[in-house]
Amino acid sequence: MMTSGERNEPRSVARRPRAGGTLAAIALAVLGGCSGGKGVNDPANELPFGHVDSPVPGAEVKAESPAYGWALDDRGIKDIRIYVDGHLINSGALNVDRPDVSKAYPRYNHAHHKHGWTLLMGFDVPGPHTIIVQAVDTDGATRDIGTIAVTSVDK
Repeated sequence: MMTSGERNEPRSVARRPRAGGTLAAIALAVLGGCSGGKGVNDPANELPFGHVDSPVPGAEVKAESPAYGWALDDRGIKDIRIYVDGHLINSGALNVDRPDVSKAYPRYNHAHHKHGWTLLMGFDVPGPHTIIVQAVDTDGATRDIGTIAVTSVDK
């Protein structure tokens, strides 16, 4: 998991997508806690969790492709981040109603059903790529909710 301040030195083949497009991610992860005092370090703060619905592992994707899924947290989700080959290429808030997720996890409803996300990914070079989707809670705690190997088939 990449954290603030770390740098990935290899040449980037990822690019920020143009405005528009959609992406949602869903990834199931085991719930856990943070260590320490308040916020990110509050032991009572559960780490976010979720699932990446698309793309699926092994998918062939276009140079600009959507990703989508869902994420939950006991205190709320602040941000979803998408990394391609170790480089942050897009981020955004939850933007899709997912009543199915609310029904499966009623404890995390927070008086709404907006648990889904859709974001656009971009690839500069055709070939294999690794996508990491990360959820960030309102206290700044993060968890990778999906790692997906895909192949970009066009430029």
